[in-house]
Amino acid sequence: MPLSAKSVLLRGAPLARKILPRWAQRFLLLHMLGVNRPYARLRAVASRLCLERELLPWIAQRYRHVLFVGTSSYTFHYEDLFRRDQYTTIEVQPRGAAWGAADHIVAPIEEIGRHRPDGSFDSIILNGVFGFGVDQPDHKRRVIAALHRALAPGGLLLVGWNTDLHDDPAPLLLPYFAPAGEEPCSERRAFAPDETHVYDFYTRRPDQ
Repeated sequence: MPLSAKSVLLRGAPLARKILPRWAQRFLLLHMLGVNRPYARLRAVASRLCLERELLPWIAQRYRHVLFVGTSSYTFHYEDLFRRDQYTTIEVQPRGAAWGAADHIVAPIEEIGRHRPDGSFDSIILNGVFGFGVDQPDHKRRVIAALHRALAPGGLLLVGWNTDLHDDPAPLLLPYFAPAGEEPCSERRAFAPDETHVYDFYTRRPDQ
């Protein structure tokens, strides 16, 4: 049975990641494989609009070294909001590198210390990670400890999570982070009743 063009492209994806530049990988994935079609509705979701139109632009103006945790076909355009030397991404799956920034790390977030010195970032965005791969309390604690080491004292941590997927992570975060107090990050952003997604904002506590 002859293979479809899509099947050929899927089979060749590992090789393409090795030899094609990011822009070419993105073109194939978006326009020939249509990988973003299942996520098209996200662009109109209130929490996503808040992130893209308000929170990320504010962070881009205020912070010099930003780490974004997790990459996908619906996050790659975030790098356009930042300078090239300002924005770093990290993703555990090698295939996510196509959607990463020019400065991209392939690793789980709890291993960020193997790739960057402590205190390398003054803002970290952890959106849709808890409940989507980092699920158990012990795993969350390891991630939170790594975030604390990677973030400079007083740096901003944005945590986006879904209230229907797990308990509030605040009790796990508060030993390492304090609630942020500066607008527009002084209180939780919620989008009920249409969504269960919320954004919480913290600043890194000094080392004990």
